[in-house]
Amino acid sequence: MTKDKNLEKLSDLVRKGHPIDLSDAINVIKYQTELKKGREYRTNRRLRILKSISAILVTVVGTLCVVFGEVDDSPGLGGIGLILIGGAMYLNTKLVNKII
Repeated sequence: MTKDKNLEKLSDLVRKGHPIDLSDAINVIKYQTELKKGREYRTNRRLRILKSISAILVTVVGTLCVVFGEVDDSPGLGGIGLILIGGAMYLNTKLVNKII
């Protein structure tokens, strides 16, 4: 939503405590509500992208832990890798279910 100069001026008057007409006050409330929805949508979108990237990175790190744990014959590292992969699968499942 683009910013409306008139409603911005009225919003500033409300913030400063100056009286305005009732119809203007209702328009300011609707305007501010729409601005807040837009900010929340952008924030949620960024968080979804960040969660997706982190799930992919955790999967890659878990896979590397399993591979290098087998190469080094280290059962602990392989187990940690499997736990990371399981956690990433859970995260991916939650993300996909929210999209669908």
